[in-house]
Amino acid sequence: MTSSMLAIDLGSAEPNVAASAPARDDCRVAVYRDVAALASDWRDLETRAGGTQFQSHAWCGAWAEANAVAGRRVDPCIVTVWRNDRLVLLWPLAREWHGPFRVLQTFADPASQYSDALVERGPDRDRWVALAWAHIRTLRGIDAIILKCVRSDAAIAALAGARNEAFLTRQMAAPYASLQDDGSLGTVGRRSGRTRNAIKRHLRNLGEHGPVSFTRLTDPESRVTAMDQALRFKHDWLTRTAQVSAGYDHPANQAFLRSLAAQPDFLVLRLGVGAETAAIEAGTVRGGYYWSLVQSYDVRYAAHGPGRMLFQHILAHPAEFGVAVLDFLAPAYPHKQEWADGEVVVRDYVIPMRATGRLVLLYRRDLRPRLKVWRERLSRGALRPPLPRWGWWRRSRQD
Repeated sequence: MTSSMLAIDLGSAEPNVAASAPARDDCRVAVYRDVAALASDWRDLETRAGGTQFQSHAWCGAWAEANAVAGRRVDPCIVTVWRNDRLVLLWPLAREWHGPFRVLQTFADPASQYSDALVERGPDRDRWVALAWAHIRTLRGIDAIILKCVRSDAAIAALAGARNEAFLTRQMAAPYASLQDDGSLGTVGRRSGRTRNAIKRHLRNLGEHGPVSFTRLTDPESRVTAMDQALRFKHDWLTRTAQVSAGYDHPANQAFLRSLAAQPDFLVLRLGVGAETAAIEAGTVRGGYYWSLVQSYDVRYAAHGPGRMLFQHILAHPAEFGVAVLDFLAPAYPHKQEWADGEVVVRDYVIPMRATGRLVLLYRRDLRPRLKVWRERLSRGALRPPLPRWGWWRRSRQD
């Protein structure tokens, strides 16, 4: 597997401002507390900036609404840079309580898969990012900043380093399959004969249970219904394998994914066996990029590789789904690498803002990984651990 970099392009009302900075040259910095107040300028910036769907207004707005449905408070800290009256940078962040510590983290964490800012293309990009960062460093009451999955090609990637006291806590790879040069065959034609034969064998064996079908669900109601089913499959799998998932355990997760499923750029592909659903693949398609968010299957069909067949179907028919690049997201599990032809390095950082932030760093870098391993080992044994799931560390607290 070769490592390469993949650039992703996507294509104001007076703020409810919590803080603002004086103008520097022709720019000013402002921090917003209301996602809805920025909607028009935010969407306009998306057409002029590089970034991923995880910084889009649709994504962040759905997260805010889902948390409201779940009765969970979200404290947005949306950092913006304006050049005259034009929004040129937007960095969606949020304040959260992690135990006794107040942290600043990527908005919609743990749902957001990449941490970044939307920044208008042009020669002043680095200057605008530096202005935003300088203002963030002045915010009060923050123990640490947590940035998860910062891509090596992200607009904010250059901020990480010793001069900013950004401590690396984890490094992974996000695999992707680039389909632009392969016509209708996609990357399937480049897979090994062993992989292609395995898919044919799985398809044949699955067909013994009934007629096999691949169906793209087009109306919002059917996509939402399929998402509910996918979440039930995922819950069963997590329980059966004693896995811990901060994303799926989050109280707003189901309402959030149901909201995404109703959006027009959401793709849901159903693998059917007769009248039964064997597996579901779901994610967002935007500007030719597909982010694979949810894949789950009925445990009755697990032995037949239903997830592999869903990936194979998308990669074999990219034009049908409007996909030029399939981003499998981190981490680089074998079932993703099987189809990938490149990967992007992603890194997690903790930036202590004051002395207490060193304790957040200690937990994220050293203690949390060990606790997770111990809990999963205990979960697979006869006795389950007395610790609750990680929600105790991520609880939200009213001011």
